[in-house]
Amino acid sequence: MDETGERTGGSVGQSREHALGDARYLIMNYYDSLSRSYGELYCREQIAKYSRAIRAELHGRVLDVGCGIGLLYSYLTKKLRTFPELYVGMDLSSESLKKLRSRYGKSGVVEVVAADAGFPPLRGKPSFTHVYSFTLYTCDYGDVGAILNLVDLDFTKEVVLTLMCSSKEPRCPEGFSYAGRLSRIEILCVRSAAGGI
Repeated sequence: MDETGERTGGSVGQSREHALGDARYLIMNYYDSLSRSYGELYCREQIAKYSRAIRAELHGRVLDVGCGIGLLYSYLTKKLRTFPELYVGMDLSSESLKKLRSRYGKSGVVEVVAADAGFPPLRGKPSFTHVYSFTLYTCDYGDVGAILNLVDLDFTKEVVLTLMCSSKEPRCPEGFSYAGRLSRIEILCVRSAAGGI
């Protein structure tokens, strides 16, 4: 910053805040600060969403976009007793990913990716059998298309996401089927290989 408090350009002195953009930086900091207590605060709420959305055993390759501390992986392995061949957790919060890695990294199937869901650093068209994203997308934040354009949809059995909107009625993105209301402002959307639920 210069003497007036304005940000200055330059790649060497560029702050992390400037590189990520103000909104993503604030979101990242918020979830970094919550990472230690996230499970205690939101575990029941998230588990209720998973139990409504996940109906079958998963033995394939799972991409969890906005994975946080890995509550979905915990639900799959402890509650459903199903073990994915590969679980890739992607999140903006490095502190949440550290917690996920410390809890499940030794399993041999858990990988973490620190990234914004709108700019996922996946190369080619990765093959995931299941793609999940809970409590990430809102009517005003997130581009579901960024993920869908990256994964091999011919290989993917289902994509499940929630969409939250406080100011207007939420609607599932194009290509997704409405699978139920989770709360007054949050809905469940599913895209399966057969084109429906």
